[in-house]
Amino acid sequence: MLHIDAEEKGILAAATDSPADLTIADVLGSKADTAVIPSATSSVVGMIKKIYEIVVNFLSSILVLTETGGTLTTDGTEQDLYINNTPFGVFDPKVVLIDFENHTAAETILIVEWYRIKSGGNWKMLDSKIFNGAQDPVLQSVTLHPNRFGIKVTIEKTAGANQAYDYEVFYKV
Repeated sequence: MLHIDAEEKGILAAATDSPADLTIADVLGSKADTAVIPSATSSVVGMIKKIYEIVVNFLSSILVLTETGGTLTTDGTEQDLYINNTPFGVFDPKVVLIDFENHTAAETILIVEWYRIKSGGNWKMLDSKIFNGAQDPVLQSVTLHPNRFGIKVTIEKTAGANQAYDYEVFYKV
């Protein structure tokens, strides 16, 4: 076992509360040491990669949190109500809330939930819902799913007048 002697080598200055017989295993850990980082790896490089992955996913989720909602006025075409086209990592959107306060008995709209399930892949429809006439309650929701390659929720007016719809997107923090 390698022994580090700070005074003899003149390289390291031991902290006042550190043991005099500090070893490399004390610093780097061992294969049985899982208390510091929960992973299947036993190497320092593997642990650093795991920490890097955690930090990148965390920072990616912060960037996604900046997209919170707005107002969209329908125009008779399929429009992106919400889109996260190419996220920087796995993200976990929860719900899009849509305010139907301006929606009258004459309007019909179609809401569609789309996902991209591989890098560079095409959009795939997961679900769609038609809202016909006045809505009660006026606040409606679309449940979203975790995703890595992109998600969008579209809105299309199929009957009636163009209306403004407020919406908000919520994410797991």
